[in-house]
Amino acid sequence: MSILKITNGRIIDPANKRDEIADLWIENGRIANAECGIGNAECEIIDARGLVVVPGLIDLHVHFREPGQSHKETIGTGSAGAAAGGFTTVVCMPNTSPAADSPSVITWIRERAAQVAKINVFCSGAITKGLKGEELAPIGSMKNAGIVAITDDGHCVQNNEVMRRALEYARMFDLPLFDHCQDYNLVGVHDR
Repeated sequence: MSILKITNGRIIDPANKRDEIADLWIENGRIANAECGIGNAECEIIDARGLVVVPGLIDLHVHFREPGQSHKETIGTGSAGAAAGGFTTVVCMPNTSPAADSPSVITWIRERAAQVAKINVFCSGAITKGLKGEELAPIGSMKNAGIVAITDDGHCVQNNEVMRRALEYARMFDLPLFDHCQDYNLVGVHDR
């Protein structure tokens, strides 16, 4: 049995309406109500004075760039960096190469994450094929492959009919839709 005692940290846990300077005990990887020194267990102590102790953070918008752009970031390096920053869960954006716009790409990302990720890695799927805003990606099939949201990330779906259908599919499959709202005609971008 291993026990970790985090002392003097500011514990913030919104789910339990907790915001206080206190000690926290962790026994065998789980928060416990025991004190160090119980039984024959060894106790490691971390002084968190001046630090914040929180549940694992979640980032809904990361760019791990794998597959296809691993020179920018990989699932392994991105998840290690996220873990170092206190994040336990992230959602990858679909702007990979190829775009995460098919069940096969989603499956590849999920399998790669299972092999190398240091944290929970979830996938968003593209709203449209190739992130081009023209033709819907197979949203239902990607949901079955494991996506948790749909988005064209930094690309904007300019066709109102395509976006309306995407919203209908998002509702049908109980998926959040993350939109980068921007009218290219107003901002002078014409060749995205």
